[in-house]
Amino acid sequence: MNETAVYAVRTDTVRRINPATLERAMPERAERARRFRFEKDRLLCLGAGFLMMRVLGIRNEKEIRYGENSKPYAPGYPAFNLSHSGVWCALATGGASMIGFDLEEIDQRHTDIAAEVYTDAELRWMQADPVDRFFRLWTWKESVMKATGLGMVLEPYTFEVLPFAAGHTVMIGDVEWYAADGIWDNCRYSICADEAVVHVRWTEIKD
Repeated sequence: MNETAVYAVRTDTVRRINPATLERAMPERAERARRFRFEKDRLLCLGAGFLMMRVLGIRNEKEIRYGENSKPYAPGYPAFNLSHSGVWCALATGGASMIGFDLEEIDQRHTDIAAEVYTDAELRWMQADPVDRFFRLWTWKESVMKATGLGMVLEPYTFEVLPFAAGHTVMIGDVEWYAADGIWDNCRYSICADEAVVHVRWTEIKD
């Protein structure tokens, strides 16, 4: 069974972490976090660093590399991907060699951009349940874009993710992508990988 594990941490948990721990291991990330205007954004930035340390075992940020379009990876460690939304920061990792992960707080105020990012077929599918299906489509698209390592270079309206709704795969280039999705707290999430994602196990880190 190809299990993907997702580890999540809330911003109020990150607030309790000894800042010196992150400063020593990830000084550049700590400095980047300080530049954010709002505390929540600072905590989400630090939360990503905390998860890479806690889950993957990274002890020095020099171990982390970034692809051409800023996708993080760490040679010698399992494939992983990060996402955050609302009060949650989360890291997904598993047996796949390529993985993308997206987490989005469900908020109907954001659904008005649908026509700019979805295909006509996706917009028709969305009509049956506009809010939930908007976020299913959005997280599928984002997880694909992140899994490929292309990010926004792969513009969301240029490919279709409706096959995921029927449990099928999506071809991007010469790679067949699999997806799994669901709900965590008040967020929609999707995981995309180059192998079938049979099971997703969530763990909240509370200390």
